Amino acid sequence: MEISPLQKKAFIDWFLDHYDLPKREIVWLFDYLLKRDELLNNLHFVFEAHLCPRSMIISVQEGEERPFRFYKEHVVTNEVEKAFHDIRMNHGEPLYVEMNFEGVRNSKEYISVLEDNPFLPDDYYLEDSDYKEIDILLNYVANEQYILELKSKIDQALDEGDLKSFNFYSSLLNNQQAEDQNRR
Repeated sequence: MEISPLQKKAFIDWFLDHYDLPKREIVWLFDYLLKRDELLNNLHFVFEAHLCPRSMIISVQEGEERPFRFYKEHVVTNEVEKAFHDIRMNHGEPLYVEMNFEGVRNSKEYISVLEDNPFLPDDYYLEDSDYKEIDILLNYVANEQYILELKSKIDQALDEGDLKSFNFYSSLLNNQQAEDQNRR
């Protein structure tokens, strides 16, 4: 779903009304953006903006040492003027913006303009324990599938009256179930 410039303007206005920005230059930058739909069309609110090739992060959280950061490729600056110059000179390029404020993840205003970050790796939020859980789940699913296949072969052997196959697959099933019991 594409977010319209009008929706972005409404969010920025709401943000400026509700939060005091630590640098007045940030307000000027937002005023500049608000007056230019072309820039707003290329403006995308995301989480983890530091992963994007061209982005800025604005934070109004208490104790934040760097309330403004602008990223372009592998260069980072906290100077709003440099960001303003880049935005003015490269108005056709996408600009990804992350806003950090108290309760941002529960803010209906922010969620209304939030887009998926196209530069966020699929496994970005996974931890080692998540990978272990995934392995356990995959092993469980593979084991259940194996048991279902054995039961199907047992049924087929019964239908065909094949006692040798029935005994073979029943033995495999019994062994598998015994292994499962020992793992628990």
